[in-house]
Amino acid sequence: MTEHSVVSGGRPLLVKGHAGLNLGPEERFEGPLRTPGTDDVVVTADVDGAHIHRAAPEGPATIESDAAVRVLLLWGRRPADPSRRHSSAGPDTPRKVRALLSGY
Repeated sequence: MTEHSVVSGGRPLLVKGHAGLNLGPEERFEGPLRTPGTDDVVVTADVDGAHIHRAAPEGPATIESDAAVRVLLLWGRRPADPSRRHSSAGPDTPRKVRALLSGY
């Protein structure tokens, strides 16, 4: 499901989510979504657009969760139990990631 969400569904839906971000000309962010034991799903955005790809875990994650919650986040949803995800990135970056993924 993760691969399908990244490759088939994710890219076109990022366009809609990106439109609502209102990024400044020099503003760029990157938000790795991490599930232990798997590659990260990384969403990035700048004034020119948004991108999503898989990458080896590196540095801190924006949001860490189990695999099912990560798929929900990729679909622009939230889990019923918020304790299934956590972030040490502060409130702004996870908020931007959720906004970017809200295109569903």
